[in-house]
Amino acid sequence: MNSEKSYADSHKKQGKGEQYEQRYNTDRWYRSLWLREQQALKNIVETYFAGRPVHLLDFACGTGRIIGFLEPMIADAVGVDVSQSMLEVARQNLKRTEIIQADLTKDSVLAGRKFNLITAFRFFLNAETELRKAALRTLVPLLSPDGLLVFNNHRNRTSPLVRLKYRGRRKRNFMSMQEMRDMVGQFGLKIIRIYPVGFLSVHHVKLPPAINNIIDGIASRFECLKDYSESPIAVCCLADCPDAHVE
Repeated sequence: MNSEKSYADSHKKQGKGEQYEQRYNTDRWYRSLWLREQQALKNIVETYFAGRPVHLLDFACGTGRIIGFLEPMIADAVGVDVSQSMLEVARQNLKRTEIIQADLTKDSVLAGRKFNLITAFRFFLNAETELRKAALRTLVPLLSPDGLLVFNNHRNRTSPLVRLKYRGRRKRNFMSMQEMRDMVGQFGLKIIRIYPVGFLSVHHVKLPPAINNIIDGIASRFECLKDYSESPIAVCCLADCPDAHVE
């Protein structure tokens, strides 16, 4: 990895968990994204796991936002993060989740276990290239043969509004949709569905979350627009997964 501070260390600061939680509770932009993310997560469980129990691993689980929403719908869950500060908040929010503080890219704490749903939200945007690869190298062996990896490409570089907003700024770790597809393909995965999230929910578009939700709902009906949302959610399975997974 390069000499810059790794994303794996960026959330370890004391009090970071409370700051992160506060942002999602109060910031209009994040509330808009979270509303759409919840709809997508519910649809994924109902569509792909009907009639079978969900065994969830939330990688880089942070304050437990994703698991907290999914807990009522699943059989069991494990949340893993490197940050004690983030996990302190997660322990307050989660009721029946196994919480582990570890760096899965270095610590084999889940060796031999399998999960049919693995989630990783707001990780691949921020992680440097080598950390992304290390994460996928770790997660793919933990995925059951019929399992799904679900993650978001927050600040999707294919989105026109993202390109406009960050034009001229220093290089960031943003991925385009093609880069995202290439990344998962390198590790034996294929994307079977994209849930578009956030067509207008960037900071400088001051619309209420409910209005953004309506716009997203309309825009997401058009297949040609799905690559252009700001924070699309990718649903992946192993490259040889059954056709029944594909919509």
